Amino acid sequence: MSRSKVRNLLLLKQIHSAVAQIRKGNLDKALETLDKAEDSAKKAKATDAVYYVLFMRGGIYYTESKYNEALETYEMAINAGSELLKNDPENTNYRHYMGTTLSNTGNLLKNKGEKPQAAEYYIRARETYVNLLAKEPENAVFRSAAGENLNNYAALLTDMGYFEEACEILNQAIELYEKLLEEKPDNPGYQAELAVALSQLGNCQIQQDPEKSDTAKQNLEKALAMQENIFAQQSENTAIKDAIALTRKRLEKLETLKKQENPESLEKPENQENLEKQEIPEEQEK
Repeated sequence: MSRSKVRNLLLLKQIHSAVAQIRKGNLDKALETLDKAEDSAKKAKATDAVYYVLFMRGGIYYTESKYNEALETYEMAINAGSELLKNDPENTNYRHYMGTTLSNTGNLLKNKGEKPQAAEYYIRARETYVNLLAKEPENAVFRSAAGENLNNYAALLTDMGYFEEACEILNQAIELYEKLLEEKPDNPGYQAELAVALSQLGNCQIQQDPEKSDTAKQNLEKALAMQENIFAQQSENTAIKDAIALTRKRLEKLETLKKQENPESLEKPENQENLEKQEIPEEQEK
């Protein structure tokens, strides 16, 4: 067997080992394996493997909340991916990894408070998935990833006060996930992402226009029902538990705003009807 084939087999084995370690939660061990895989990939001059290794390493750092390391790694991955796409611009796998890397970089920058820079990466990710879906409109993986990026981008826009644009983006995400759920109605991942989009849309509508409060409430209640349904099946899912708490908080905020705008809707005394009858003559005397 040639030396190059041996290197390629070793590289493949290392990458598979790293993936298995990630799934088991052995992240430190996975990082060690990825270091070895990157060395093997460089010796084999396998740029695509280097790109994939950087992509996985960035994901581990992101999971561990090592945001500076993750950001540095994702930037290297973006550079490696850009070189690959120059030579093979039609490769959908490269584009998919690029879209995810760009979106994750946007998340990192948002967490660091660098909002305008985060928006740039979300926009680039969005454009990447628009192009991918133009070629493979039925690809569920691409559609789901596109929807997740839209959710993240809309959250940033809401934070920045761009409510109209955020609502527009969220409606696009909702459309994507509703179609995915039509195809696989029992998919909890699609349900969770749709619920996120609906909850965010309700929150955005509350801040955009008080007259949209009824629509906002409908979206929030729909999101809450979906999240509670998921939680009933996955009671150990802390992410869903947190999402439920956030949606309930938004509903409470909406009710508070309604009471502030309509103080007469506050709790009435038992003899309110009689009081209202007594007030009529006073108004007529004015």
